Amino acid sequence: MSRTEMRLSCAYCPNGKAETHDHVVPRALYPASKNSSRVQRVTVPACLECNNGWSGDEPHFRNVLLLCGEATAAVQELWAGKTRRSFYQLDGSKRLRDLVDELVPVQMAEGERHMIYPARDPRVVRIVRKVIRGLSHHHKLPSPISDGQVWADVQKFLVPPEFGAGMTQGHVDEDILQYQFWSLDDDDFHSCWVLRFFKRTAFFGIVYQSELARSRIETAHAELAAS
Repeated sequence: MSRTEMRLSCAYCPNGKAETHDHVVPRALYPASKNSSRVQRVTVPACLECNNGWSGDEPHFRNVLLLCGEATAAVQELWAGKTRRSFYQLDGSKRLRDLVDELVPVQMAEGERHMIYPARDPRVVRIVRKVIRGLSHHHKLPSPISDGQVWADVQKFLVPPEFGAGMTQGHVDEDILQYQFWSLDDDDFHSCWVLRFFKRTAFFGIVYQSELARSRIETAHAELAAS
């Protein structure tokens, strides 16, 4: 396949012809001070259907992540800038309600507080999967990868040093996203990913070689857990 033909193929689906370029890391995550940054913002070819398919979820993804953990300089700027302005747009009240709906009351020693759990929000995890799929294409791993091939959750364990040493390190502006991945030579598994947004919210992802491989392995794990 020629380079021209490759550019015409969507990075996310096997049927779409790329009419646009998609920002793998949503532009919504970058505050205004990053507009002149020389750090590369990864883009991949995408068909209109794919590119438009998550445009409503990306601002919600940003809003949820902004509430996770301590406020970094980038987080503070986003809250004061484009995030605050977005709540005054035509769909702003809905965006705010969507965010409030994710807050869970938790009884603490000092009284009731509200927590947010990004991995419980299917829209958030969907964007994490999308970023993994786009980065896979960017790093010239086998693609396109379907959404059903990717499993993702918040990172709940430390990556062992011997495992992390073999992973490829990368970032798309260290204040916004740092990531590492390991390409696997396995019949069932394609790659493993760790993504850390705003230096404090981390997700772990697994890409399977196919949706069938994922279904088979998850079914086997469920049967084992039930036995």
